[in-house]
Amino acid sequence: MKKQLRTLTALGAVLALCAACGQAKAGRALPDGDQAATYVSAKFQSAMNALDDTLGKQRDTTTTFDTYFRIDDKWAHNIVTASRQGTPESKITRNKSVKKPDQYQNTYSPAKDPLDYVEIGPAFKDAAPTSWVSMPKARVTVSCGWGGIISACHMTQAVARAYNTNNKVVTKSLPGGKTELSADVTLAAFLDAKVEQLPSTLSSLIGDEMRKQIVPTKIVINADNTLDQIVMDAKIDNGGHHVELHEEFHVTGASSPNDFPALPDPSQITPLPDKAAVDAFYDKLSGGK
Repeated sequence: MKKQLRTLTALGAVLALCAACGQAKAGRALPDGDQAATYVSAKFQSAMNALDDTLGKQRDTTTTFDTYFRIDDKWAHNIVTASRQGTPESKITRNKSVKKPDQYQNTYSPAKDPLDYVEIGPAFKDAAPTSWVSMPKARVTVSCGWGGIISACHMTQAVARAYNTNNKVVTKSLPGGKTELSADVTLAAFLDAKVEQLPSTLSSLIGDEMRKQIVPTKIVINADNTLDQIVMDAKIDNGGHHVELHEEFHVTGASSPNDFPALPDPSQITPLPDKAAVDAFYDKLSGGK
């Protein structure tokens, strides 16, 4: 099944750095100059490696993703909420446009059910004869392969791309054993990591100089190395074009059985029996034929 994506044209079938500094523990001297950069780089790498081991593996949780992207007069704003619970797991992702509230897509994978289900809003009425469709259950073999976490994975990938360019980062200790990582991600790294996937008509407006501009980014990691939140926020004017973006992902708490809907009567569900039917459905959702 195609992963959930959002572009500026439709809700589709859905990832330098600041001068190095850090906080040493009381009684511990922090080296100056290049040694300080090395110390902070090592701390950053350790935190990111630990996060990589847990990202997408937090169970029985809920998440929310507020995603806004604007280029000149074209913009999209979506809220994505998700829940996962149980062993085997039930998972649901709800993706709704703020700009057009009747444009939404809810993807539901019930535990032990051989099928996945998608509920679509009235804006997509031409994609299927009913508001619900079913399809063969997707085989998700990687922890970032679920719609409820994939955006966070793209965002951390953008940070890693930026860090690999110049090995600079800001780290900060927060109450409760949390760690905050601050990075200046280039717009190029943001786009290359697919945090937003733009149609070619819009991506062609972003020239080389604009791609070098900075998207300030913060990641907060819990004491147990799990993700707490990621925020990317920027306004960029360059080459006669304006880009504005806000991407905010949070792990919001514990999931509940109430997060998962009852399925409608089978007569109200359109079955999509194979890959060809599934692909045709998603093409219609994304504005294709």
